[in-house]
Amino acid sequence: MTRKTKAEAEATREQLLDAAEEAFLENGVAGTSLEAIARRASLTRGAVYWHFRDKADLFEAMVRRVRPPLSELVEHLRTEHQGEPLSVVRNLCEYGLRRLADDPRHRRVSTILLHCCEHVGNADNAVTRQDKAAQEFIELMEQQFARAAEQGRLHPALTPQTAARALHAYMAGLFSQYLRDPAQFDLTGDAEPLVSAFFEGISR
Repeated sequence: MTRKTKAEAEATREQLLDAAEEAFLENGVAGTSLEAIARRASLTRGAVYWHFRDKADLFEAMVRRVRPPLSELVEHLRTEHQGEPLSVVRNLCEYGLRRLADDPRHRRVSTILLHCCEHVGNADNAVTRQDKAAQEFIELMEQQFARAAEQGRLHPALTPQTAARALHAYMAGLFSQYLRDPAQFDLTGDAEPLVSAFFEGISR
C-alpha cells in the first residue's frame, strides 16, 4: 500500500508539472496562476500546495526535469578534453541542436525559458542560471579555441575570445529562432550544415 501511495503521489506531481509546462508555454510564467495549473491538471489547488510551496517552487521543479541547451553543452564541455578541439566543439553543437529538435519536453521547457519567462520572482533564479551557463559556455569555448589556435587551426584574424563569443551568439540565435517557430526549418536534418557554415568561417 505504501508503495502504491508513493507512486500515486509521484504521478500527481508529474501531472502538475506537465500542466505547468502547457500553461507557461501558452500564457507565460507571469500570466499563469496556480489555480489555472490545477484546473488544467484536473486537480485542486490544494493538490498543488501538497507538492509545491508556491509557483516559484513548481517552476524550479519543471526546469529541473530537463537540461536547458546551453547548460547541457557546458556539462559536456567540462568532460570533453580529447580530440581535435574544433571537432569536439562542432560535434557538441550539432548534438545540442538535434536534442532540441528531437526531445519535445526539452523543447517546451527551453521555449518557456527563452520566450515565456518574464523577469519576475518566479523565474529570476532560472534566468540567472541561464546567464551563468551562457558565460561558462563562452569561457569553455574560449579554452577550446585557444587549443585550436595553438594547433594553427583557428583563423588568424580571430582571437579565441572573439571566436567563442561569435559561436555563443550564433548558437543562441539558432535556439531562439527555432523555438519561436519550429516549422521554419528542419533542425534535425539541418544541424550539420548549420554548424558547418559557422566552423568553415573560423577555421583554417
